[in-house]
Amino acid sequence: MNGMRAIIFHRLAWAALALTFIVVMLGAYVRLSDAGLGCPDWPGCYGRLAVPDQPHQIAEANAAWPHRPVEPAKAWKEMIHRYGAGTLGLLVLALAVLAWRNRRDPAQPVALPLVLLGLIGFQSLLGMWTVTWQLKPIVV
Repeated sequence: MNGMRAIIFHRLAWAALALTFIVVMLGAYVRLSDAGLGCPDWPGCYGRLAVPDQPHQIAEANAAWPHRPVEPAKAWKEMIHRYGAGTLGLLVLALAVLAWRNRRDPAQPVALPLVLLGLIGFQSLLGMWTVTWQLKPIVV
């Protein structure tokens, strides 16, 4: 692996490691604060990329999901966790792409980034199913 590619790969790996710890802590916080179902849909929140915060947006969301009224504090906890997890997924995807491009270099780890990408994909599915199936906290 040439010098610059190695530096980029290692920096991305350290950033992904740090973000992993943050995402795990955020996930625990979301679960313990009972905000895991703060957004009734996935990947957005009440059909949006961000939590509805304007009165008309909240009214529309409450009309669309009458069984799950908007609770902004819980919804923001959930969405911040999703944003962090999404960013982590993109970092691991970048690591996997870089590893694959440099696969001919014997110093380049290839299998681990690809396995991590698969694990994060599976974890994303679990998160999606938790929300779409409205699993109770005892199950999660």
